[in-house]
Amino acid sequence: MSLKTSLLLDGQLAPSETKAALDEVAADPQLRDRYTRYGLIGDALRGNSTPDDAYSHRIFERMRREQVKIEPSFDPLRDE
Repeated sequence: MSLKTSLLLDGQLAPSETKAALDEVAADPQLRDRYTRYGLIGDALRGNSTPDDAYSHRIFERMRREQVKIEPSFDPLRDE
């Protein structure tokens, strides 16, 4: 469901697949949590504010610890 969740959030599923994916997410608390996390991570990566902006910073800190490549223009923790 990870790929399907990502595709759902990106609007890349067909309408029939979208309905099925949303039904799955609605029925499973773990999938709902994943959907929420993926949405917040996507917002952070796009530079959109989140309800708790410190959340975005924690995501980037974890990405740095895991040595994920972050484009400088999207990195709010980058030293200018």
